[in-house]
Amino acid sequence: MSKVCSLARHETPSSPPSSVLPGHAAAAQRRDAVVRCVSAAFGLSMRALTTARRARPHAVFARQVSMYLLHVVFSLNPQVIGRLFGKDRSTVAHACQRVEDRRDDAAFDAFLHDLELAVSALDSAIQMRTKQELFVSRNTFAMGEAS
Repeated sequence: MSKVCSLARHETPSSPPSSVLPGHAAAAQRRDAVVRCVSAAFGLSMRALTTARRARPHAVFARQVSMYLLHVVFSLNPQVIGRLFGKDRSTVAHACQRVEDRRDDAAFDAFLHDLELAVSALDSAIQMRTKQELFVSRNTFAMGEAS
């Protein structure tokens, strides 16, 4: 499943509301990773999952899966997830309940488990890249001072 995420379109989801950005940059980055994986798995554009408008039922359920994964994999609370998607926390709670109810289906449960693994792997890769970029920028800065 992680291969699916790497093949996702190179789109950038619409930016979160400005109220999310100051204290929740990491949460927004994780939202982007989840949306990338889920949009690829469901065959939808990333914009379809992040738009505030009403969408087709298939896109609505994919968005609900995204919200569920943010809650389960990253332990984000419904209020933060709601801000990331421009939705109310009660909408996030409803989304998580809908997805949890479908986990009784063995095929869907396996699909969701694979998505959980893919999202975790993608997040780990992003975190490693961020640390590497920070390390390189610090060393470049230190080398410039030594000159």
